Order: sequence, then structure tokens, then C-alpha cells
Amino acid sequence: MAGATAVLIPGGNAAATPAVTVYPGMAVQHTEIADGKAITTHCTVGLTGSIGSAHYAVTAGHCHHEGIVTDKVGNPIGWFEFHRPDEGLTFGFALIRLYDGIGVAASMGRFGLSTVDMKPQVGQEICKIGATTGWSCGSITETTDEWLYATNALGAEAGDSGAVVYRQTSDGHAAFVGILVAYDDAQGRNAVVEPAAWLFDQIDRYGPTREDQFVWYRV
Repeated sequence: MAGATAVLIPGGNAAATPAVTVYPGMAVQHTEIADGKAITTHCTVGLTGSIGSAHYAVTAGHCHHEGIVTDKVGNPIGWFEFHRPDEGLTFGFALIRLYDGIGVAASMGRFGLSTVDMKPQVGQEICKIGATTGWSCGSITETTDEWLYATNALGAEAGDSGAVVYRQTSDGHAAFVGILVAYDDAQGRNAVVEPAAWLFDQIDRYGPTREDQFVWYRV
């Protein structure tokens, strides 16, 4: 790790038939006007959950911007309510507070998140779903409490920030491993993942000030 430089990659109860349902791996975007030009930032949902009665989508800390967040076709889904910025290899989070009437799911299509892997190991195969590069898998090469490194086969491009990272489980679903937060040019574009235990701790420390803790959604 000496000399490595991580490159960040910004890129209520649901209604019976919501117009939009938010889920891990979903593309989200934010548009702002700067110098008369519209600048759109693309990121990916890594996890969904709730704090009290409020529903949230979780993405990378550097995805945070003031204002409305939409899906990839421009439907408003909520706004960035809280965040903890990334600082080097110390990663934070961004919480998108979802509007009433927006659906929330833990399913990623063929399967969904059913558990959390709090102690991922070197050599373990993990996969991700990113808004830009889609579905891909790699293996863990390094672990610390604050970050994981994975082979570049996992994939990481602009717009994949916040992507759900998981491993398959014996029940046919997936264990949440963390969220994709960066790639490292100095390490052959190896992917950098914020692990689940660190992410949850950051949300509970620096998220909304409520008596209730963050509860992630599972299938």
C-alpha cells in the first residue's frame, strides 16, 4: 500500500404500485447548474434501509451533492440528507432520503441481500453491480477494518461509486460485503471496497440524530 493513490470514482411504506423502486445496484444521478452548464454526477445504490420511519438509499460519500437525486431517466427519488466525506482511504457514506411513495427493495433481480458478511477474507470471491460496468466478480487481495482491495476484475469506472458488493450464499441469495468506493491506479486499477462493518459504524456515528439505528433491508 505504500505510495498507492486511490482514485475516487464519482461518476414511508411503499405504495402498492410505486412509480419507482430503489434497490441495490440501481443507477442514481444528481444534476446541478455551474457556469450556465448542467453537470450531472452518476453513482450507484449500494444498500437500502430505514432509520425510524424514514427510508434511505446508501451510496459513496463522495457522491454527495446538495439537491434532488433522480433515477437514470430523471424521475425524482429523494435528496442527499446526510453524508460523511471520504478522506484518503478513510471512507464515509451518503444517505439519500427517499420521498414518500418511492418503493424500496433488497432484491437485485434473480436474488437479493439476505445477510451481511462482517469478516470478509483474502482470496474470497466477491461480485458487484455497478451502474456503469454492470455485473462482475473478482477476489479480495487485502483487508483492513477500513477498506478491502479486490482484483481489477471486479471492475470500477465512473458511475460505479457506491455499487453493492456481495458474495453468493448457500440460500441462493447474497451476503452484503460493502460498497465500491474507488480504484487504485498504482495497484493496476484494483478495486477498493468500503466494508460493511465500517460502513454501518460510520452511518450510526455520523448519520441522522435519532433514537433508531440504521436498519438495512433484506429479502
